[in-house]
Amino acid sequence: MLNARLRILLSLIFGLCIQVPVNLFAQNSNKGTDFWLGFMSHIEGTSGPRGAIMSVYITSDVSTSGTVSVPGINSIQSFSVTANTVTTVSIPLGAYIDNQQSVLKRGIHIVSSAPVVVYAHIYAFVISGSTLVLPTNTLGRKYIVSSYTPNASEGGSLSQFLVVATNNNTTVRITPKATTANGNAAGVPFDVLMNEGDVYEVQSKNDLSGSLVESVNSDNDVEACRKIAVFGGTTWSPLGCPNADTGDNLFQQMYPLNSWGHEFITMPFKTRGGDFFRVFAAESGTIVNIDGFSSTLNAGGFIETPLTNKPLHISANKPISVVQFSITQVCDGNLGDPEMIILNPIEQNLRRITMYSTSNYQISRNYVNVLIKTSGKGSFRINGRTPRNSFSDINGTSYSYLQEEIQAGSFTLTADSGFNAIVYGFGDIESYGYSAGSNIEDLNKKIIVRSNNIEIDGACVDVPLTFEVMLPYKSSKLIWNFGNGLIVTDDSPVTASTQPPYIYQYTNSTGNQLTYTQPGKYTIKVTSTQPGELGCEAIDELIYELNIESIPNIRIQPSIETCEREGIINLMTLLSARPTSSFTFSGNGVTDTLFNPLLAGAGQHIINLSYTSENGICSKQVSFSINVKTSPIANAGEDVTIDLGESTILNGSLSSDVASFGWTPTTTLDNPQSLNPIATPTENTSYVLSGVAANGCTCQDTVIVKVLTDLKIPNAFSPNNDNLNDTWVIGGIINYPNADVHVFNRFGDEMFYSHGYAVPWDGRTKGKSIPAATYYYVIRPNNPRLLPVSGAVTVVY
Repeated sequence: MLNARLRILLSLIFGLCIQVPVNLFAQNSNKGTDFWLGFMSHIEGTSGPRGAIMSVYITSDVSTSGTVSVPGINSIQSFSVTANTVTTVSIPLGAYIDNQQSVLKRGIHIVSSAPVVVYAHIYAFVISGSTLVLPTNTLGRKYIVSSYTPNASEGGSLSQFLVVATNNNTTVRITPKATTANGNAAGVPFDVLMNEGDVYEVQSKNDLSGSLVESVNSDNDVEACRKIAVFGGTTWSPLGCPNADTGDNLFQQMYPLNSWGHEFITMPFKTRGGDFFRVFAAESGTIVNIDGFSSTLNAGGFIETPLTNKPLHISANKPISVVQFSITQVCDGNLGDPEMIILNPIEQNLRRITMYSTSNYQISRNYVNVLIKTSGKGSFRINGRTPRNSFSDINGTSYSYLQEEIQAGSFTLTADSGFNAIVYGFGDIESYGYSAGSNIEDLNKKIIVRSNNIEIDGACVDVPLTFEVMLPYKSSKLIWNFGNGLIVTDDSPVTASTQPPYIYQYTNSTGNQLTYTQPGKYTIKVTSTQPGELGCEAIDELIYELNIESIPNIRIQPSIETCEREGIINLMTLLSARPTSSFTFSGNGVTDTLFNPLLAGAGQHIINLSYTSENGICSKQVSFSINVKTSPIANAGEDVTIDLGESTILNGSLSSDVASFGWTPTTTLDNPQSLNPIATPTENTSYVLSGVAANGCTCQDTVIVKVLTDLKIPNAFSPNNDNLNDTWVIGGIINYPNADVHVFNRFGDEMFYSHGYAVPWDGRTKGKSIPAATYYYVIRPNNPRLLPVSGAVTVVY
């Protein structure tokens, strides 16, 4: 998904993260978030030492506060959340439904001042179920329930689902898949009138999976847009072997039908003998393909797979929901217990998830499964590091998956491309699991911005853009707000689409293109009126965050010319301005930002500078040339060693293109304008032969003439740090690099030794200053020219 269409809410709750598109937050995007849920029935009830408890876990990527209330029992609790941490709120036992199929005012309402993520947990000893809780604005009005078959021999084992009303005067139509505990016949719809905060639980001794739950109102009801929340599960059930004596309650919030997808790829639970899946159809005539085997389903129907320990590729011609089930521990002998997870279609994915894995409730092993396109698996990181295990390619698809064991604690999953993940853990007859991220989005409802017919989420200033809105219905009115002061109302929008989704293009008197002349972040809003659907009108506001960037026009210095041996050029110094973000130089002789003319060679060289704007939205390329001229070559000859008073002939040579030359220094040369002057230095001297070619390029080379002299040995020095005679400087010893210098005190103890004398003695031995006294030295030049010499040196302070 393009990040311009998404608002990411990160969570630290057991790996929980939900990614909610801005268009579904239209009414409350700046007012925080609110949620409705209920305390579903549990086999243990709420009394006694093993009674059920419900907790909600609240997190956000910003610090915020809010309330958790149960209006029907006059309960309200305040909470605060510090950014990227978790706050736990215990739900009072008075909110418990207690196996009642009647309208009860026990809805739990969570309201925050800034967007948060909520996770709910119902548990009693090792019988626990958990779910992600969806914000009210992401809810829908039509659901198909996922549950499971209860245990026939266990009286307290029931299949169930729970409806929560978010508005007054909500008519909920329920078509149960099985006869209910209250006597409602299978397949026969019945209506329930509910007000805001009411809950209605339906239970059965048979599987209620496939039950249809709708919010319906009469056509003349002008306030018919009443969303509901639906939770499915069981009070307790074993999975995998029906007569097992171990199991869990199942508890998952259902996704509205308008958020279902068309393609799924599953990943097996690690360490288990296998798991199974149910695929639900939203519409009749749904053709489901599972690894090449097709089935046709009616609305509310499902197909259940056998146990499998390999990935499955599931696709359909119409929207479907895929639910993954973990089996009871006694079925395969491996640690774990039942769990139900609603999976995300591959159309809905994330690029960043912050999650938390737990060791609570006997959980001893935690895992994360990750599904990603094979081309993007190299960018996947856990807390910034590559995973220990390798991704496995999934045959017949362009996807790979990872099974990674993780320690209990917080983890952040990131990748350059979108991925899906499930987080789960197992212990002795205990388990938890959920989708680590969910992007609850109506896939047929979005704004599309294009540049040169390519869909984008950012553009450069003055670049023509086109705008479209995609809707699952025919709109009777569109209001385009481009965030730059331009607002256009289209009272009679026209679409070329003949079936959903319907595409509407923005047009004006001069065509269908629009440009932004100033950089910045622009909020594009499209308000659509949906005609006549149960009285709902003008409720859709889609939002698209468009980033417009500018990029500087960088100029290059004209007439760039250099010589082969003139030195490396810092290309940045040639630019009129520094690139604001990433940039690259390329061409012969270029390394990073440096141009080496000798490496490039003589001739005209084209250098290219490619650079982008701050976020990489805009890019430009500038080309310029550098003319490299041939450099002449000078050779001053080999270094020479002479005795004081002697002379030597310098053996210089130059390439044929040198027009003029000379030696420096000149004072000890008989003819500085000769290639072979006679040199008579009295001390070590470096002679430089310099030349200039006709093209203006220069050359030079150096020869060193060392003059060997006797040693000049001071008989005293004063290492008192007054910067005068602080060290024992021996004249001429630099020419005797193999000399050995020894210094002894009057008792014959060695106070100093050096092979070579690169660093003069500072009057210290073993890091400590020596006393003022007379000391004795022996210097062996280790050169046939000089014999060893000895004497005394006095240290004074």
